Amino acid sequence: MASTGFLTVRISTSDAELPIQDATVTVTQDTPGGVDLLAVRISDRSGVVPNIAIATPALSESLSPGGPVPYAVVDVTVDHPGYDRALIENVQLFAGVQSQQDIALVPQSRTPEAFNMTDVVNITAQDL
Repeated sequence: MASTGFLTVRISTSDAELPIQDATVTVTQDTPGGVDLLAVRISDRSGVVPNIAIATPALSESLSPGGPVPYAVVDVTVDHPGYDRALIENVQLFAGVQSQQDIALVPQSRTPEAFNMTDVVNITAQDL
């Protein structure tokens, strides 16, 4: 039976760790049929998008090794004018757990060839 985990995203500047308001946070999930859009949210003045509910496998699936993956896997993309896009791949969410993903955005370069950059971070799967 499916359960629910929760994701909070905290966005800041890479250099001063100042919160970034009005960043667009998009949460997607790869499925056999393609990519599902799970949520689109805007960060508040603290740079936070709280409590995005994500369907996860039941907690009981994480009690013994060798079974199915006991967590949901999502990708989180953050966009804000003046900063490179950030893509965090394979964020892992467990049933009943509030997870926080901190994302530091890098200011865009002033050189035209550097525009539309995406900073990609790939989280390694847990060996459970």
